[in-house]
Amino acid sequence: MREDSAGEADLVAAGYRDRVLTELAQNAADAAVQGGVPGELTVRIVDRRLHVANTGAPLSVSGVHALTALRASGKDDGAQVGRFGVGFTAVRSVGDEVEIRSTTGSIRFSLTATLNALHDNGITHPEDLTPPALRLAWPIPTTPPAGADTEVVIHLRDDIDPTALLTSMRAEATDLLLELPALRRIRIADREFTSVTTLLDHPAPPHGSANATPGADFAAEAHVDTAPRPDTEPGNEISIAAPTSEGGAEIAHAPGLDTKAHVGPPVSTLTKLTITGPDGTQHWWQYRTARARWLLPLTNGRPVPAAPDVLRAPTRSDEELSLPAILVADIAMQPDRRRLLPGARLHEVASGYADFARALPPKDRLVLVPTPAFARSEADALLREAIITELRTNPWLPVCPTRDRSDHEFDPNQAEFHPLTVGVDQDAFGKDMVTAEVSALDNSSVGTAQHPGTFELAGPTRSASIEIPTRASVFPDLTPELAAILADLTGPLVIPELSTRSAQEKLTVLDVHRLSSAALADLTTGLERDPHWWRTFYSTLEPFVTDSRTAEEFGALAVPLADGRLVTGPRTVVLDDQLTVAVPVHWARLVHPDATHPLLARLGARSASATDLLTDPGLRDLLEHDPADPDTVTAVLHLAQFVSADELPDWLGLLELPDDTGELRPADELLLPGAPLAEVLVDDSPFGTVAEATVAEFGEQALRAIGVGWDFAVVTDPDPLGPDHDLDDESAWWNGLPEDPRELVAVRDLDLVDDTRWPQALRTLLAEPRSRALLADRDGYTTWWLHRHAHIDGISLGRYRHPDDTEFAGLLPPFTAADPDVLRQVLVRPDVMTPELAEELLDALADPSKTPTPETVSRTHARLAAAVASGALDPRELDLPEQVRTLAGTVVDAETAMVLDRPCFGLVIPAERLVVGDPEHAEALATLLDLPLVSDQVSAEVLGAGRQSTWATEPLGVVLRQLWSPPLTTGALVLHEVLEVFLRGEFSGTVRVPWWDADGTVHVQVPRG
Repeated sequence: MREDSAGEADLVAAGYRDRVLTELAQNAADAAVQGGVPGELTVRIVDRRLHVANTGAPLSVSGVHALTALRASGKDDGAQVGRFGVGFTAVRSVGDEVEIRSTTGSIRFSLTATLNALHDNGITHPEDLTPPALRLAWPIPTTPPAGADTEVVIHLRDDIDPTALLTSMRAEATDLLLELPALRRIRIADREFTSVTTLLDHPAPPHGSANATPGADFAAEAHVDTAPRPDTEPGNEISIAAPTSEGGAEIAHAPGLDTKAHVGPPVSTLTKLTITGPDGTQHWWQYRTARARWLLPLTNGRPVPAAPDVLRAPTRSDEELSLPAILVADIAMQPDRRRLLPGARLHEVASGYADFARALPPKDRLVLVPTPAFARSEADALLREAIITELRTNPWLPVCPTRDRSDHEFDPNQAEFHPLTVGVDQDAFGKDMVTAEVSALDNSSVGTAQHPGTFELAGPTRSASIEIPTRASVFPDLTPELAAILADLTGPLVIPELSTRSAQEKLTVLDVHRLSSAALADLTTGLERDPHWWRTFYSTLEPFVTDSRTAEEFGALAVPLADGRLVTGPRTVVLDDQLTVAVPVHWARLVHPDATHPLLARLGARSASATDLLTDPGLRDLLEHDPADPDTVTAVLHLAQFVSADELPDWLGLLELPDDTGELRPADELLLPGAPLAEVLVDDSPFGTVAEATVAEFGEQALRAIGVGWDFAVVTDPDPLGPDHDLDDESAWWNGLPEDPRELVAVRDLDLVDDTRWPQALRTLLAEPRSRALLADRDGYTTWWLHRHAHIDGISLGRYRHPDDTEFAGLLPPFTAADPDVLRQVLVRPDVMTPELAEELLDALADPSKTPTPETVSRTHARLAAAVASGALDPRELDLPEQVRTLAGTVVDAETAMVLDRPCFGLVIPAERLVVGDPEHAEALATLLDLPLVSDQVSAEVLGAGRQSTWATEPLGVVLRQLWSPPLTTGALVLHEVLEVFLRGEFSGTVRVPWWDADGTVHVQVPRG
């Protein structure tokens, strides 16, 4: 008794905790198999009694014996789930009173009745020992409900929450239908779960079989007629498809059908399992091997890796797994089915896994490959290793078809890529899964299917095939077009659908050789193909060149030349794909015109467009050594007809051409006949005129492109290192910049313009877009030079003001010679006070003929003073005039003027004696003009004490605060009926004033009404 009690208690507390529904569902599945009927399980709770009813074989005498004997199962069929005779013990975890009602008889187990029987028979037991409740059985007359063959009724203990119990059972229902194929329906209270298994294809023979169909997509689903039980409602029928003698017909479960030999899907056959529950429908593809059943979840009709799971044997164990498919295995387990039995042969479970992969559509097969990860258990580690070994060593990986070149020469220009459609039920597999892309290698029709899922390509090809992964290669992101070419060069090549970047990790697990871009380029060395083949090859490679690293790896690609040679490396060649005429280029290696493709330029080939050829360093070498070579002159001028001047380097001007006297001169020292530039240059400029015959032969556009002048030439240097571009006064400009320029673009030869022709020269600059754009660059050389050195009517452009700019109105002349808006950066810049501008302004202020407004005078003085205060101007370096401009606008001798430093003195000193600027910089202005400050020459005393007040409490103070700036309204406020100040010094006497600022105290005369 003690042994049985301990054994039953251990199983309830440990091995079979939380497994009531699982164990009863296993018994129901076994009963369905034994009875040859679809398994149904119904769970309900009535008056705190758990009722679990099922269909199938009823309770037998041997079953009763097994229930009353621990670890003695009455099941002798190896296909049945329960084998150890202990699973029923799980009912004790929720109740002590259990009834088993069956159509062949019913029994009851009861802890209370057991205790009474022990007492009645004089058998005592220790107080700390609870007798086993499942050893003594009493017959009862109760029968199962209609429609059920057996019902287990458990009287729930008081500590069991019925609602929580049903909730947990609902959570298990889907897993149980997944694990126990003999069960077709589970109803828990008012919630129903059903499963349907559909045959997707003919049974697939294991790898190595003569009838294997590698590369197959699915054949059509078998449509299954359902045979509902008399007590079921329409639409709740349970059915499973199985092959018939006709190879794919339909089988319906009918009463009395013997299905013991067909529990679950047939071996080596792919099926679809559909489980429908209250929360929706879920789908799996499943495949059965000799020792296991594998299930792959479907999302939107496509397979996805399963989430981390546990080993199911067949129900859930505690062995954690991280496999991409759910595993339901026939494997030795410990009696509680939670752990593997020591010595269990897990490697046998993996046998046939490659057949599962081979049964899937080719593009979905990598879903079954485990990704690198830490194993979740010892069993997981062993299974992952076994599965990876199984996948690595068996043929299932789809590879591209190849062609026998000895029988038929491949013409890539006529290659077409046809989709191959095999018969697949779109509702079962999704519309996006019914087509397998196959590349046909010529324009003839695709051959007919030789076997479901196998195809023949027209012409001398062999069937699309599968390969052992370790013998295959993969080129990442392979396209069908590239596959049609590479399959003949590389050996077994993984199909494009499985060559994506996301698949590389799994292919690495399989030890598939990764074909790099560099290795692919090496394969082309010495390859004999016609130029058209090469152009097609480059076209298929182009999408793969996405970054500099890939371009570097393709750097060893072979390139056919026009002279028949095959050279290595696109960087060593040039292209002629943009030329409209044949040009004898001696400084470049030219690609065969039938093989040219933009990819070669991306890989470093110098495109043989006119621009690229005219910027080739080889041409520069030729010009530096022999600038007058007739062939070079002819080639350059032919190419230059297709190029604009701003695309070409300045050194093309080295090319020597005849002038109108027959003398050879560099192109950049020649002008075209009638050039506008000639009209604005000085008479002794160094330019000549190109010969008329040369203009007639090559045209003005070609000559202008290489540097023959028409208007002002522009010098361009994308990476200047210093002021070494032969520009006038370039060093002064360069040294005045805050930092070295990143790029130099400048108009040259400005110093050759005649001073009397600058209005016309400016219009010439504005007429050309290239030079016009440079006039907007405030810090550029062109605007800098024009600002300082260009003169109109003897006045530097930097001393002219924009007509809309009134800053120095009346002092500096407005600019009207050309468009002032475009030339704004060339004109005076009020915010930049240079010594030259300062002297110009001081002279203008001292000029009686100028009539600036007092505001202009004050603002100009303020700018000059601010420049002195900031250190931008040094008065010692300036040549000052002897006269100054006063606030009244008059020009007076400097010794009669004073600088206003306190605004209140402006009320008592005549404007003809005051020089006004910004009070903040009054001292700087006095220093600049060498004038005294008013406060140093005149002192003032406020007469009368007045009335002391504050700005906040005095109404007049509030009003005045709104009129005056804050600095004047922060000190004390004194109000006077009559405000007078007494002056001493340069001016003396008593003066009445409206207000006065005396060292921060403001005196105000009160207005009289």
